[in-house]
Amino acid sequence: MIGIGNKGFTLVELVAFIVIGGIFLPASMIAFTSVMSNFSTPDYQVKARFIAEQKVEDLTASSYDGLSTVNQPYEVVPGYTGYQWKWIVCNTGSSEISLQCSASHTVTTDFSYYKRIEVTVQMPDNSIYDVYTVVSKRPKS
Repeated sequence: MIGIGNKGFTLVELVAFIVIGGIFLPASMIAFTSVMSNFSTPDYQVKARFIAEQKVEDLTASSYDGLSTVNQPYEVVPGYTGYQWKWIVCNTGSSEISLQCSASHTVTTDFSYYKRIEVTVQMPDNSIYDVYTVVSKRPKS
């Protein structure tokens, strides 16, 4: 028994809902998937920073004289899928940290008391993260 006070949806209302949903659902899915693809970027950067700082610590663990100049090409980071790293250690006559390694700074001289370490990590999305520092020759105590 259907009375005047019964509430519900008519067939026209249901069809209108399906049509409107069919229009907005794909647009919202495109927006959602683009946001989710950018969601992993901070995670990549945190891992890259950890990897780079770990390599700097490994390189600076030895003494100044034990730290040889090197220009290591990109290689896969063990234990981190999709990450690659490279590092450069060069002699420089300046303690200025923004001075990058170049062919003119790789010459060892008696007055070279600074070594610059550059570590570059390439993330899975092909962006890079750089860490660099300068190590000085400490006087004997």
